[in-house]
Amino acid sequence: MLLTALALAFSGLTAASAPATSDTPRTVLFNMYAHGYAKPRTIYLSANAGPYLKKLAWDDWGSATTVAEGVYVSDCASCSPPKRRTATVTLSKPVVCTHGEGKGLRTYRKAVVTLSGPDRGSTGTTFRIPAGCP
Repeated sequence: MLLTALALAFSGLTAASAPATSDTPRTVLFNMYAHGYAKPRTIYLSANAGPYLKKLAWDDWGSATTVAEGVYVSDCASCSPPKRRTATVTLSKPVVCTHGEGKGLRTYRKAVVTLSGPDRGSTGTTFRIPAGCP
């Protein structure tokens, strides 16, 4: 599967396993530019016209594990078909960032995408995407 995902730096992580409460910092997912978004509707997997996830609808955002259903779009010139598939994104292992751009924000350290079918010529339907504090 061709995915050019820019990695986010994993720094300043502290354990945070309790569910979100009113005292819990705002929970976000950082994109490849270290901007944090709560319940992102779109996640770009590449900075240069590569595959992306869209129409994401999240359940239990801010909990220890959150899941979104959406669409995986792979319509770039170098992307393998099929162009669209349903996707499930699972975020887990929440942490609070202790310094840098995300200081004081809560995010997820693990992000896994499961597709309804593989790329042509492949058998894999699950892959990880970068996650964690910037």
